[in-house]
Amino acid sequence: MAERYDVAIIGAGPGGYAAAIRAAQLGFKTICIDKRNTLGGTCLNVGCIPSKTLLHATGLFSILQREGSLNAIECSQVKMDFPKLMARKREVVKGLVDGVAGLFKKNGVVSLQGEASFIDPHRLRVSSGSQASEIEADSIILATGSEPIALPGLPFNEKNVVSSTGALSFLQAPKRLLVIGGGVIGVELASVYNRLGSSVTIIEMLDRLCPAMEVALTKQLLQILKKQGIQFKLSSKVVNAVVQPEEVILTVESEGQLQNVSGDSVLVAVGRRPYSQGLGLDKIGITVDRRGFVPVDGFFRTQQPHIFAIGDLIDGVMLAHRATEEGVVVIEWLKGERSNVNYLAIPNVIYTDPEVASVGLTEQEAKETGRSLLVGTSFFRGNSRARCTGETEGFVKVIGDRETGRLMGMHIIGTHASELIAEGMLAMQLGATLAEIGQAVQAHPTLSEAIKEAALQALGRPINS
Repeated sequence: MAERYDVAIIGAGPGGYAAAIRAAQLGFKTICIDKRNTLGGTCLNVGCIPSKTLLHATGLFSILQREGSLNAIECSQVKMDFPKLMARKREVVKGLVDGVAGLFKKNGVVSLQGEASFIDPHRLRVSSGSQASEIEADSIILATGSEPIALPGLPFNEKNVVSSTGALSFLQAPKRLLVIGGGVIGVELASVYNRLGSSVTIIEMLDRLCPAMEVALTKQLLQILKKQGIQFKLSSKVVNAVVQPEEVILTVESEGQLQNVSGDSVLVAVGRRPYSQGLGLDKIGITVDRRGFVPVDGFFRTQQPHIFAIGDLIDGVMLAHRATEEGVVVIEWLKGERSNVNYLAIPNVIYTDPEVASVGLTEQEAKETGRSLLVGTSFFRGNSRARCTGETEGFVKVIGDRETGRLMGMHIIGTHASELIAEGMLAMQLGATLAEIGQAVQAHPTLSEAIKEAALQALGRPINS
């Protein structure tokens, strides 16, 4: 006989586990099912958390190598212990996985490991090896996330043809790393291995990096990454691949010309696709679009109104924090407590050095609204704190509506951009104007003064630029 729950959630990633905890807090009898034997999904296990751990450690290593003399520190003997670096990554991941398990226990969420598929609209079969059980629920949330896309003729072996998962688990840094794809995952992992001494080449079909971000940011990021030693082949595509045990040879087409490039390993980072197969959605009348996304309405309801879908499973930017918010919103909507997600106030970050962060509309997107704009830029080279630390690359750019004065977008490239963008996020969430941002008193000397200065520059009354 099936065990009955108020809410069943398929997927224990950021969206799924947040939904499960909130559901239990609001009094729902809740179960969270995941195919992994560890909680946290891609983000915690093989995505955001391990990659940021590696980025932080290699970033410190790079700073000591590159800028130690600037700050009167002798660091000629600094070395990186690769096995210890990977052990540190595993330690961080385990601690956070255990933390999610502890939160489930604290809040009374039942956790079940196994592959879930629909028997009928309210019943699930959960299989784990030779064992199977049935779950019945009044409401079901699909939070299964996404998986890396492989290129035709270049399947992942996670040894020398790797997805982001394999690139986070190399036994040693490859001497030559080819990266197919100049998006967020590609440039972040390229940065990690470039700092560790790998010769890194990024191959990107488009003529720019990270096309969803503000053009001015990605143009400067490209120039900075080139200075750091990463090589680029833009407006280029891979047309053939030969995979050998010790070498991968790619044939790359650029402007009609063919060229072979070789590496010890190749990271394929051309995007991710929703993990919608194997759920038995067709049995219950839920269709997916041609890309595998599950269509939903404004309340995240699928074609079955008691079944919801969130996160990477539905169309939109694939971000862990977006999925988390959607999961919480669904549960609170079930309880009659909340409305929707403000997508314009969701920040996007690239954790390179310098970091890149955006929230709201790009300048091009803002122009397409037909509104008259106010645009201001403040460069970190004129910021006192940046001069103190020697981290003067980058700028803050703000975009506002000339008629209302309201902030429409904020874009930052520079040190600690991932933290600075929180000011832009709050301003977008609260509907702040450029004048209000310009009137806010920032501590001195701080990097955040550049945000105030950018707003004042947009208003035509800058103080320090």
